[in-house]
Amino acid sequence: MSWEEEQARFWGWITRPQDLRASADDIASLLAPHSHLSQAEALSIYNNAYHQRLVDVSSSLFPILYNTLGKELYTQLWIGYMGRFPPRNGPIHRVGSALRDYLRTHEQFKDLPAVADIVQLESLLTALFDTVDEAPYTLAMLQSLPGQDWPNICWQAKQDWTLVSTRFDLEAYWRLMQDYIKQKGEPGEAPFGITLLDPAPDPQYPNLLVFRRQHRMQFQRISEPFGLFLSGIQQGASFASLCASLATAFPEQEIPSLSLGLLLKAIELELLRADSAPTA
Repeated sequence: MSWEEEQARFWGWITRPQDLRASADDIASLLAPHSHLSQAEALSIYNNAYHQRLVDVSSSLFPILYNTLGKELYTQLWIGYMGRFPPRNGPIHRVGSALRDYLRTHEQFKDLPAVADIVQLESLLTALFDTVDEAPYTLAMLQSLPGQDWPNICWQAKQDWTLVSTRFDLEAYWRLMQDYIKQKGEPGEAPFGITLLDPAPDPQYPNLLVFRRQHRMQFQRISEPFGLFLSGIQQGASFASLCASLATAFPEQEIPSLSLGLLLKAIELELLRADSAPTA
């Protein structure tokens, strides 16, 4: 067996939560004996410590999830997750990259959509923070754009934001949970829960904007017209197409003032790239 193969087997024993007694003979063939423990027992201590450390680190990456579930349930979730998706080399913040997919098929957690939405939001708040810096489109740039160019311009979306659809009032829950954490409340024992939005949002329009601004991650609820407008921006639609979509979806509104207001809001939030230009 080559050195690379030995390293791969050792890595597999360490990174996946498992009962190493089933591999005791293979472990004994590769590792030197211990004076008081079998090789499998010694390696199990290393295995357990490795995964407990990852659970501790992940609780810093997913503080809302951790304090929602509590230490015991959170640890149970993560040990099961790492059994299906063992950690790989790379930045530590990617350790939970498949957690939402795992939740969707988990026997216990798949019926808790609020938990999946919490995981999605905390994952995005981490992932979007690491995107490249791009110069934002400014109001001065808009003011210098000739009027005849407006219909054909396709404003380009910056990479540091995305849209989410949720049935839950994540804004209110986040505020409550952050205060609870600051007050050193016991994880899993918060006297409040996450509530559904009332009225229920229309699922065809994203209603949550997750974005980075001035090197800080933020999120906020957005209106249906703004959700439709930003979805069109992400898809590369021209301003004329955006106006047409708004007119179809919201015929009761005055489209010129609505579209201009949404565009100015997108500029204010620095969601558009400075290199946006009219198409031919």
